[in-house]
Amino acid sequence: MKPLSAFTVFARALAVVVTLAGAVPACLAEGPWSASLAVTTDYVLRGVSQSYGGAALQGGVNYQSSSGWFAGGWASNVDPYPFYANAGELNFYAGYDWALGRDWSARASVTHYLYVLDPRRRPYDYDELSMTFGYQDRLAATVSYQPNAIRYATLGYRKNKPAMSYELTGRLPLRWNLSVTGGVGYYDLQQLYGLGYWSGSAGISYTRGHLELGASRFFSDATVRQLFDEGSADGRWVASAVWRF
Repeated sequence: MKPLSAFTVFARALAVVVTLAGAVPACLAEGPWSASLAVTTDYVLRGVSQSYGGAALQGGVNYQSSSGWFAGGWASNVDPYPFYANAGELNFYAGYDWALGRDWSARASVTHYLYVLDPRRRPYDYDELSMTFGYQDRLAATVSYQPNAIRYATLGYRKNKPAMSYELTGRLPLRWNLSVTGGVGYYDLQQLYGLGYWSGSAGISYTRGHLELGASRFFSDATVRQLFDEGSADGRWVASAVWRF
């Protein structure tokens, strides 16, 4: 069977997201619905390239209620380790936002990671519970727990073990619609492989209207290459464009 192209995989994944979200109103920006479409030269998650250094098309739909509840879906093409063949990633999430005063906020969410057309013979779907505390839109600290983490790595296949991540991200607005962006995190895989690793990024973004353009350099410690070979994003520059509506 001829393998499907990355675009075909993405188109099918995005169609599922939009279908499950329902009939999105035309004036998304004026109501509880929002959406985004993006293209990036590499899809990097926690120091690891999910598209094997290749480009990714991404999109999602989100519903935010006035009471703080939210839910949505997001899709991207991926080339998952270790086979690096075209597949699709679907994220379905729900949660609650609340204010902690004038400048501080909190968010609790649960996300299901689903992989479609996945060439790997063993399952990879898993769940994640996250708690985020934010200051305005400048700084966010997130703790995430995966009760049933699954990973392929050079050290073998592991499944249904807990994993944790601790991440700090920030954005500093500058003049002319520019912002400096960055983040750092630690991913705890002790229950899976008996180790953990650090990763992060630093970059700059430009926002005008619904469009955001960005460029970031990613870095990670040697453990990422030890676990995922060329999947490590250490030293890699990534450019992206996001249209929000």
